[in-house]
Amino acid sequence: MRILLISCRFPTDLQKDVQGTFRRFNLFLDAFKAMAQLDVLFYVPADVDCDAIAAHQKALSEHWDTPINLFLCPQHTTTSTGSKWQQQVAPIFNFRAQGNFVTTSANQQTEAFAACLERQPDAIFCHRLESMTPILKIQRPLPPVFFDLDDIEHISFARQIRQPPTRLITKLYYLQIPALWWGERRSVQTALRTFVCSQLDQNYLTQQRLKGVVSVPNAVSVPAMSPPCGEPTLMFLGGYYYFPNLNAANFLIEQVWPRIQKVRPDAKLMIAGTHPENIRTYGDKIPGVEFTGFVDHLDELYARTRIVCCPIRSGGGTRVKIIEAAAYGKPIVATPIGAEGLSLQDGEDVLIRKSADEIAQACLDLLSNESLCQRLGAAAHRKATQQYDRAHVIQQIQTHVRDAFEQDSTVNVHSLATS
Repeated sequence: MRILLISCRFPTDLQKDVQGTFRRFNLFLDAFKAMAQLDVLFYVPADVDCDAIAAHQKALSEHWDTPINLFLCPQHTTTSTGSKWQQQVAPIFNFRAQGNFVTTSANQQTEAFAACLERQPDAIFCHRLESMTPILKIQRPLPPVFFDLDDIEHISFARQIRQPPTRLITKLYYLQIPALWWGERRSVQTALRTFVCSQLDQNYLTQQRLKGVVSVPNAVSVPAMSPPCGEPTLMFLGGYYYFPNLNAANFLIEQVWPRIQKVRPDAKLMIAGTHPENIRTYGDKIPGVEFTGFVDHLDELYARTRIVCCPIRSGGGTRVKIIEAAAYGKPIVATPIGAEGLSLQDGEDVLIRKSADEIAQACLDLLSNESLCQRLGAAAHRKATQQYDRAHVIQQIQTHVRDAFEQDSTVNVHSLATS
């Protein structure tokens, strides 16, 4: 049995590329490696040495603890021509002319996919929407396609457009949403199963009469419950090359943190994760704020953390950072979008607040109330154990794949359905 995995998210640093999108790909890879031989096609940035494919294959096989057959194809790049107004036109009519989708839209990427098809995989797994572009373009019969949409892209895109500052040319991006929606719809219709990361997203797509959509939550390995941190520390964790994280960090430091520090000058705020230099206040030496950069040992980071604050205001899907904080048993303060799609309930497993004043007050309440911290942290840990444990979710993926094959009488894949 052979499965072809396709992704644009090539891990160039196996130690530091541990953000949510890499974790989700690895979640599916771990599910599939127990079921089949894996071919993996990555569409890679220009700075990745495609000639060193043997070294990359060896490193990834060792990292993932399974032998893979690796294939690399450079991402397509374009040189922008014309005014910004002219550049707005093509993406209005074709989602493949938008953003990241351009990278897999040329003939070279389709030909690389076609070459992998010559190895006659029994199934294809596509990681995120940009990886579906060659599949939608190719004119030939395909084996069953399993598609991880993960985030609903047109929802995430619309939220990003709404973030300040907005100008007329920014608002024109709304004209691209119908084409993006149509690209998502075609991709879901092409797949035997489409995976999304929450029941909320599954319901949304099912209401549009799209079939074969199932929920596979993001997941983490759940450690043992640890005691609360006695220090008045808050923490936000993310990669600050990603706009929703960058926007949230700016909002937390500039609007929420001054309200907290005014009441609790002894409090500390840790901004953890890669590329903190993108944050506006990175070089301002704000009292009480520590930029940790990439953290090698999460156990040590969470041991120093009393409260996890996640003031995400854009994006889609579900936040792995909140699932992870719940797994560590930390009390969490989040915005509605930050907690969206998760089964955490306001007041029971998490505190959900909207404005800077409300978020600051919730953090202050937790800083001064140890019993509340313990109750919320313990409840969050229970929920993570019940619904977001990685080993359990891997079993869910395998069950979804086997059920899909068993229900499709046109596909003869006995070994996969019974392994």
